[in-house]
Amino acid sequence: MNRDLTILLIEDDEDDYEITRETIEEIPGASVSLEWIEAYEPGIERLSSGDFDICFVDYRIGGRTGLEFIRMARDNGVLVPLVLLTGVGQHDIDVAATEAGASDYLDKSELDARTLERTIRYSIAHAEAMKALAGKTELLSTTLENAGAGIAAIEEDGLCTARNSRFDMMLDTLAGEEGAAQDADKTAHLIDRIADSLDAAEYGEIEIGNPEDGVIYAVSRTDTPRGGAVYVSIDVTQQRAMQKSILLAKSDAEAASRAKSSFFANVSHELRTPLHGIIGFSDLIVREEVSPTIDEYANQINASGKSLLNVINTVIAFSRIESGQHVFNDETIFDLRHFVLDVVKPICSASPDRDVTVTVTVDPSIEALLIDKYALRMIVESLFENAMRFSADPATVDIDIKLDARGAATMAFADNGIGIPLDKQERVFDPFYQADDTLGRSYEGVGLGLPLVRLLATIHDSTVSLVSDGEKGTEVIVVLPVERTRLIEYDSDVSENAATGT
Repeated sequence: MNRDLTILLIEDDEDDYEITRETIEEIPGASVSLEWIEAYEPGIERLSSGDFDICFVDYRIGGRTGLEFIRMARDNGVLVPLVLLTGVGQHDIDVAATEAGASDYLDKSELDARTLERTIRYSIAHAEAMKALAGKTELLSTTLENAGAGIAAIEEDGLCTARNSRFDMMLDTLAGEEGAAQDADKTAHLIDRIADSLDAAEYGEIEIGNPEDGVIYAVSRTDTPRGGAVYVSIDVTQQRAMQKSILLAKSDAEAASRAKSSFFANVSHELRTPLHGIIGFSDLIVREEVSPTIDEYANQINASGKSLLNVINTVIAFSRIESGQHVFNDETIFDLRHFVLDVVKPICSASPDRDVTVTVTVDPSIEALLIDKYALRMIVESLFENAMRFSADPATVDIDIKLDARGAATMAFADNGIGIPLDKQERVFDPFYQADDTLGRSYEGVGLGLPLVRLLATIHDSTVSLVSDGEKGTEVIVVLPVERTRLIEYDSDVSENAATGT
């Protein structure tokens, strides 16, 4: 034994002290500092200082026993290895010493240096192992108690071997009374109830709540390899309250949206009826022989009325589609180039003073698109009107319908207009948002063109994106899914020029 040792001996007989001291001195290679205490209370006090590597305790200490001494030392949290010395080797004393917390038991009549050295060595090693184990146990206990969830470990036989206070709080909530988790039988019964509920749960989780205080726990279970289980309970009260608030807000928003749609539906008749009268009578005035001034006024009234009617129709259409009031039916639309031109030409004709060049190109391998005809018309109309509105003369608009790498049809509308600032390119898809929101903006519109296109595209499982350097030119791309694209077989040596100018 090559280490310095400090040993405490609790012994009321001086002769036995001398014998023990001499035996210790015979241990080879040992450097020992031995301290002798004759009485019980001073021995307990001295031992509690923690200055010793090992303590030997006589079976008799005055009118008390070494077993009492060992029990009291352990109750006081003393971790120093304690060895009981007795003059008579008896099995029942050996067992009692172990139960009291002794590290070993030695018969004085058989005491020698070899036996003593082995006892010291093993007792100290055992104490160090127990100390390390106690540290890990304390760490585990602290971690378990301070975990953010209730945790309980259940053995295969149903015995709960460990649980924290958070799990007890959940059990109290389940029982509906305070202190329910402190009763072992009731605890086992409650855990059995939880196990039965989890067995029947569809997603392996149940919720336990108390209607009085509103506390809600989500409880789940994970089976262990040896047949046991670990139960976890999480307080989800705030989470459920937040979800309830979100659902309520969603319900309120949906109600507001329905009210908005109802308002637009009701007001549309009130607005459009007098507008039709204004437009109709201005048409009649223009046809009559009137002075040039009245003719000019009538034309301005007519143009303004039609412009306002177009705005109202756009708002109403968006509202009806957004609220799901419009029913869409997929159709197979052939001759896409002709379809696009039928939409584009009237828009160009309505602005004879504009200098606009339109190019429409269609991939010849695309035979048709499967989409609602009304929706496709509104998409083309909205994107083309946007391109014209935000482009100064001479304006150019390129409409290109082709296939992407996956075989999906893409419709790209590119213009040479003012472009869209980078920080506003996503916002322009918000209803009624204007990239230029100043009162003196140069361009008309209510901010529903791109939102309407995205809404219609989403209904048809399609996507919309835009590309702009923020200063000049914008390209808006609508990508339809592959299943909405119908292709034809064609000779690769034959190419079709599908471009045209309007």
